[in-house]
Amino acid sequence: MDKNFYYLTGLARPDLIYAAWKGKEKWEEFLFIPKVDPVQEKWVGKFLREEEAKETSGVDAILHVDAFENKLHQRIQQTADPVHSCYLDLAQNAPTDHRTPALAWASTFQDRYPQLKLENVAPQMAAQRFIKADHEIDQLKKAIAITDETFQLLLQKAPQCSHEHELEAYLDFSFRLHGAKHAFDTIAASGKNATVLHYVDNNAPLEKDGLILFDFGARWNNYCADISRTFPASGTFTPRQREVYSVVLDTLKKTVEEMKAGASMKEINAFSKDLLAKGCIQLGLITDESDVDKYYYHSIGHPLGLDTHDVGDRDMVLTPGMVYTCEPGLYIEEEGIGVRIEDDILITEEGPVNLSAQIIKEADDIEAFMKGN
Repeated sequence: MDKNFYYLTGLARPDLIYAAWKGKEKWEEFLFIPKVDPVQEKWVGKFLREEEAKETSGVDAILHVDAFENKLHQRIQQTADPVHSCYLDLAQNAPTDHRTPALAWASTFQDRYPQLKLENVAPQMAAQRFIKADHEIDQLKKAIAITDETFQLLLQKAPQCSHEHELEAYLDFSFRLHGAKHAFDTIAASGKNATVLHYVDNNAPLEKDGLILFDFGARWNNYCADISRTFPASGTFTPRQREVYSVVLDTLKKTVEEMKAGASMKEINAFSKDLLAKGCIQLGLITDESDVDKYYYHSIGHPLGLDTHDVGDRDMVLTPGMVYTCEPGLYIEEEGIGVRIEDDILITEEGPVNLSAQIIKEADDIEAFMKGN
């Protein structure tokens, strides 16, 4: 699904075209949809109808896709209100992503209309998506609420499970039961597996006295939650596990307080890394703060929205309306202890708001919940 297209129209169907042109006196927008094919509908389901397209997108002018080229040509040929530039969404998700429909069409368009300047509108689209509207925050809150209920189920079922994949199955069940999808591939890592940052095999036996790290999130109406929680398979933290857990949790709490409008994520990254370095010294893992990279090897967070790693620079200055994850961690391979705790943070004028604060993370609360108290 094209996230920018969905952002503009609310439509996630394929083979649609959105076009808008700004003239001297008016702004026009059009949505081009495929013609209804009754035979194809018997095989692939209902086609999008004009009224549905109009109601969902808010665009009044609905035309068929085969009219797009002529409509565009007519607009370019107008002499009273000449066209000088054409803006296309040429966003690329990866360096190898060079065969998107927009990129392919751009080449044809430039050959056909060499007199026009071709511009990439993706940066402007990203700038709009940085700042979440109220209805977007509502979708994120719903995704987080489903993730919360799922985590409670995981805590209830963990003592009965013998393998990572069993717990993951409960997660899959819960998401589907709530009508949600996965925001990304789930990490269900126990023991030493939790020290591997992007472990996704999720098939190893659970260590009886080990920790389980879940990095997971529900997707609701295409908006993503991204939560990490770490808990003991037995229902009780060992003293050492609790020590490590406390350092990570303290870092999370203090870092969230720093995530204020106007703060640079580069500065916040440095702040959280400094806390973890001091924590590693307290834990007896290192004697020099510069050696923290052995136990902490990722940044503190990323933008969140229609994508789990949403549009935006990880070093950007925080602005009201942005949603960022905060996810400190420590990964001690020699002890088989991996801890990451992650929340989703909304930046407001009044300060940071933890959208996932209701998902339990205090060690005592986790133990009490797993014991049924």
